[in-house]
Amino acid sequence: MVLLQGWIAMSKGLSGFGVIFLIIVFLIVGYTGYQVGRVHFNHGSLSEKVENTVRIGPVQNDDMIREELRKVAEELSIILSPENIWIDRSIPDSFGIYIEYEDSSSIFGIFTYNRKFVIDKVAPIQINY
Repeated sequence: MVLLQGWIAMSKGLSGFGVIFLIIVFLIVGYTGYQVGRVHFNHGSLSEKVENTVRIGPVQNDDMIREELRKVAEELSIILSPENIWIDRSIPDSFGIYIEYEDSSSIFGIFTYNRKFVIDKVAPIQINY
């Protein structure tokens, strides 16, 4: 019991430097997670917009669809050119949009997180009377 009490008395916890070091480590991990997550959240937002566009796409022309998707991508800081957007009207009773793009995020200028994304959405053409 005496040995246990002596050990507890000798343990003083973290020093001030240790606390500052842990805070800095948590900030670095949090910032890195935010930068990586931003790329994936942007992909999810663009994918959702493409899915909505596929539903109403058959009543729009191809240029209107491309311009609408480019505006959404620009709001999300994604560089999307018209050559990266393919609109498929050749599938019988269906309408499809295929988008291929790259997105990246720089982490402290040391590491760059790059991802190539593909969004492929096809929806049946529905006519309601």
